[in-house]
Amino acid sequence: MQDMARVPHPTKPHPAMTYKEPASVRFMRYGMTAFWVMLVLALLYVGAWFVTSMSLRSGVQDWFAARQAEGYIAKYDDKRARISGFPFSVKATIKDVTLAPPVGPSGERPWVWAPKHVTFSITPLPWSVSTLTVDLSARQVLTVNRSTYSGKAKTFALTLDWMSDGLPADLRLLIEGLSLNAQKQGAPVSIDKLTLQASRLSNGDYDFDLNTTRASLPSGLAGMGRRVDEIIIRGLFNQNFAQNSLDRVQLGQWRDAGGTVEINRIQVAYGPLLVQGNGTLALDGGLQPVGAFSARIQGFFETLEALRRARVVRGPDASMAKVVLGMLLKYPENGGQPSISLPISIQDQAVFAGPVRLINIPTQNW
Repeated sequence: MQDMARVPHPTKPHPAMTYKEPASVRFMRYGMTAFWVMLVLALLYVGAWFVTSMSLRSGVQDWFAARQAEGYIAKYDDKRARISGFPFSVKATIKDVTLAPPVGPSGERPWVWAPKHVTFSITPLPWSVSTLTVDLSARQVLTVNRSTYSGKAKTFALTLDWMSDGLPADLRLLIEGLSLNAQKQGAPVSIDKLTLQASRLSNGDYDFDLNTTRASLPSGLAGMGRRVDEIIIRGLFNQNFAQNSLDRVQLGQWRDAGGTVEINRIQVAYGPLLVQGNGTLALDGGLQPVGAFSARIQGFFETLEALRRARVVRGPDASMAKVVLGMLLKYPENGGQPSISLPISIQDQAVFAGPVRLINIPTQNW
């Protein structure tokens, strides 16, 4: 008898094993998940916005209080201060601001600055919350040496890392189209463009780059006028300069640690004078500036004569400079402005061109 092979009985799959979720249900479930995630993120963002707004307001108040403790005039109308910008940014606007440094040796404050309003803004996101932008372009009044100027700027923006100790780890300043007119007699003050970038390097040095074009100063060097066509200064402060704070004690400690300012490039176009060079600055035992530079100068003797006529440089010093330094004057082979290359030094509160004393430097009261 032949065994018959057992044939498996066909089975019908259970509906639960073959069920497929309808696309509409799946999309609804994904949508609800996304909704709850977005709701939680929105609540977290709103909370971060309010925390940032409170921190910004208290930070502004603390900064003004600290300046007052240092002898500054530092005030604004607290009742008119406003927080705005939700949801994209946090903005604190203060109005009727007055800022002036402590009283100097003459018994007066060297300057007083009074803008109609100043706006501080922050984007409350983890990667940008430490970056503060200050808008200073509002109409303002500036008093310097009893001369008062008023006006505004097209752009006057300061951006910095406001959570840094000491000098900001990153700082950027942009001024464009600043125009301040004298309220009484006097010429206007203006800056076509000024940029300043500074940052703390990984080794603690503080790097800076300043560029200014076509500026009219409140008061220029006698004999030279007020118009400066160009200023370029690039360099760095070494030895962890102002990493924690900046005051007389900290400056003394920085000097004692060997602190210097390395000027990699300096270029100044002022009246007939064009200076290009580099060098080093430091502080002496009395915290007064000392330094040594190598400079190439055009218009040296024209400048010297203008300073002599204005009695900034004494007649005998000007005559000696012309005799001693005249032999160093070089004329380009293809014509053009002659130039002179010579060492410039700062010591004993005076500027020297080679061995010749040119002008005195006022005492710096830190």
